[in-house]
Amino acid sequence: MIARHGIGAAAFAFLGVFGADAAIAESPDCFPFGSGLDNLGPDVDVPLGKVNDLSPRVRFVKLGVLQKGCPNSSAVCQDKAYLVPGDEVVVTGNSGEFVCVSYADRKGRTTYGWFPRAAVTRVEDPGAVRKGDWIGEWRSGPESTIRIAPGARPDAFRIEGDATWGALDPGRVERGGVHIGTLEGETQAEGASLSFGMGENGTLPFDEADDVDCKVQMRRLGSYLLVKDNGMCGGANVTFTGLYRRK
Repeated sequence: MIARHGIGAAAFAFLGVFGADAAIAESPDCFPFGSGLDNLGPDVDVPLGKVNDLSPRVRFVKLGVLQKGCPNSSAVCQDKAYLVPGDEVVVTGNSGEFVCVSYADRKGRTTYGWFPRAAVTRVEDPGAVRKGDWIGEWRSGPESTIRIAPGARPDAFRIEGDATWGALDPGRVERGGVHIGTLEGETQAEGASLSFGMGENGTLPFDEADDVDCKVQMRRLGSYLLVKDNGMCGGANVTFTGLYRRK
């Protein structure tokens, strides 16, 4: 659902459908989910939005760094990528008539950008998260995979993950310049959230892990698995932070 086309002018006619939200920062810039996020704990509000039926196809709006003067509703700011009613997005910022959203399709391919505020409705109650809602293989883009399975204890999960940086660059692959990262741990979930650290002797509670340890927080939200790490889970530039969809 990343490479769709077309939008009706009606999508810009009703402002404020998503509404004012203290969790959404006003900013002239739009960044993907996780950028600048310090914490993904249970108390952090992460707005989930759903594309409404104001138009059958709604295009993303270009970033200002790609097209001077954007975002605005002019034709020059219309991007090729679009979403359709029912698609879920994570909202991370806003600027006037537009909200900054991140989206991942069913194959885990991710995109982000400005989106008409009028075309997004906040999901006020994403619903309770059951144990089975965590289980499975989750992907974010072409270089990050997380597998969640039942743990050794009835109330625990076994989590494993692999991520790379540079694996899509043939030159880096040829000269052995690909950086890798891994996740491995067993922990319990607290409702829709879980977290853990990776110490020398195995899994640690998140709050007891050192800053140099790999520390990870996860959240189930709608169809997504949201992940935030501390940048210490692999080689340079490797991160598990992002939006994941279940395979």
